[in-house]
Amino acid sequence: MENTLFTEIQRVTVPVSIPVNPWLFDHQFEGTAILPAVEMLQHLARAAQSHFPRAAVTAMQHASFDRFLRIEPACPVIEACCNLVIEEKGNIHATLTTVAKLKNTAGTRIKQHATVCFFAGAQPGIEPPLGPLEAFHIPGFEIPVRRLYGELVPFGPAFQSVQDSVTLTESSAFARVYAADHSGASGPLGSPFPLDGSLHAACAWAQRYCGIVAFPTGFDERVLVQPIAPGETIICTVIPVSLHEGVIRFDIWLHDQEGGLRERVKGVAMKDVSGGRMTPPAWVRSGSPLRDLNRTSGRRIP
Repeated sequence: MENTLFTEIQRVTVPVSIPVNPWLFDHQFEGTAILPAVEMLQHLARAAQSHFPRAAVTAMQHASFDRFLRIEPACPVIEACCNLVIEEKGNIHATLTTVAKLKNTAGTRIKQHATVCFFAGAQPGIEPPLGPLEAFHIPGFEIPVRRLYGELVPFGPAFQSVQDSVTLTESSAFARVYAADHSGASGPLGSPFPLDGSLHAACAWAQRYCGIVAFPTGFDERVLVQPIAPGETIICTVIPVSLHEGVIRFDIWLHDQEGGLRERVKGVAMKDVSGGRMTPPAWVRSGSPLRDLNRTSGRRIP
C-alpha cells in the first residue's frame, strides 16, 4: 500500500528505544559490539510506521550508514531518535541519531548513524540476473563457514548466518543463509539475517579479489518482494558491479529454496573503514587483486 500524499512537508522526531538483546553482542568491530546496519534499518522502519501506520517501508532508496552505533555492555536499552521528513508525494526520509556527552564538559552533540528514504511510489522494476540459482552450482573458491567466521568475518554464533560455505568467483559470490529466530529480531522488514549474511559473502569476496576488509556504508535501492520469515533458508547471489577509489559496489539477490525472488538490493557500497588496520589473511587472497570490474561483471564502472 502506498503512503498517502501530503499537502506539505512534515517533520517529526520519534523517540526510539532499542533493546540490547544478548545476541547483539555477537556483532563486533575490532572487539566492540556495534548495532548492525540491518538492525538500524529495522528500527527506522518501525519508527516510520509508529508515526504513520500505513507507511510503505518495503522499498528503500539512498541508504547510508554514517557512523557505528556502539553497544555498551551495561546498557539494557539504547535511547535514540528517528527524525522523519515526510514529503508531499509520501516519501519518508528517516535518520537515526543519538545524543552523546562531550568529554569533560556538560555539552552534548548529536551523532547521525544511518539514513534511508522509504519510497512511496510503485516498486521499481526488478530484472533478475541470468540463472542465479543455476550459477550457485558453478565451481569456485570455496570457504567453509568455520574459516569464514573464524578468520574473515569474526562474528559470534548469532550472526553466523551463512550455512556450510561461501563460493567465490571473480564475478560473484554465492551462499545459503539462514534467517535465525532470535528474540526481537524480526520486524516490518522481515528477518535481518539473510541480508546480513549476504554482506558477509560480499566481505569475503572483497578480501579475496580486492585485498580489503570491506564493511557496508550504504546502498542505492532495496526492494522486499516478500519479507523473509525467521526459520527460512535463503540462497544469496552477490554480484560485484563497480570498483572506484576503494569503494566496491554489489548487487544482492535473495531467493527462496523454490527459486522465488524475495529481496533485491542494488548498489551496496562497501569499503575499508578500519583505516588499514584490518587486512585479509594471505590464504584468501587471489594472485593479483582486481583493478577493474568491467572484465568480470560486464558492466560499466561509473
